[in-house]
Amino acid sequence: MKKLLSVLLAAAAAFTMSTAVYAEPEKTDNPGEATITFDTDKSLEYIHTFGNASDAGLTMELTEKDALSGKALKLSESFKGNLSNRYGGFYLDSADFGLDSFGGYTFNIYINASAKAAKATGQFEIFTDGAGWQSVNFLTTNAGSYRVASITIPANSQNTKVGVSFPIIQDFEGELGMFDDITIVDNYGKTIANVGDIDNSLYQGPSGFVSVITTILFILVILAVIAGVAYFVIKTLRKYR
Repeated sequence: MKKLLSVLLAAAAAFTMSTAVYAEPEKTDNPGEATITFDTDKSLEYIHTFGNASDAGLTMELTEKDALSGKALKLSESFKGNLSNRYGGFYLDSADFGLDSFGGYTFNIYINASAKAAKATGQFEIFTDGAGWQSVNFLTTNAGSYRVASITIPANSQNTKVGVSFPIIQDFEGELGMFDDITIVDNYGKTIANVGDIDNSLYQGPSGFVSVITTILFILVILAVIAGVAYFVIKTLRKYR
């Protein structure tokens, strides 16, 4: 019995170490808070390109690599030579959210500018457009890490667009940056609900394989406990023979 108990406990210990090796880091964010999470293609229905997007070869891709959470929007451009309009990018339209304008709303977006884009642009520009143009420069000096860019539209503004512009100042080939988790909040502090682009499978933590290993570990631990109890009972009964 002692030998059996030792074998079971050793097996349980081995599977404990395996779980640690194969475990994937759990997501630390709450996917239900952002208005747009960029987890699925649904989010692309709200992203409109403008300016030199066509001539500059602007491309969009949803990817898990380097995402802040779930997936993120990766933007790239490819062009050489002169462009009549060096300003391009993407924007959101108030009509897509059932609003006449974005007046009084605050926009928060996580931006991770690539080092290459930082050299080619120097800065991104967060803007609002419609009845009047307003913008906030987002310096790309901390390329390679996510930071929050914010802009608040005055309550009396009739601006219907909010977006990010990329002023390319030289030939460019490659990734502009990653964009994730856009949150739109009204002047009462209420966040516009998610547009329906959350993929809950991206926030379930360990993979199916790890789940199987964890289940096996649990069963082994239970068997070890049962074996221990049985050993104790048998040993106690022998005392009274």
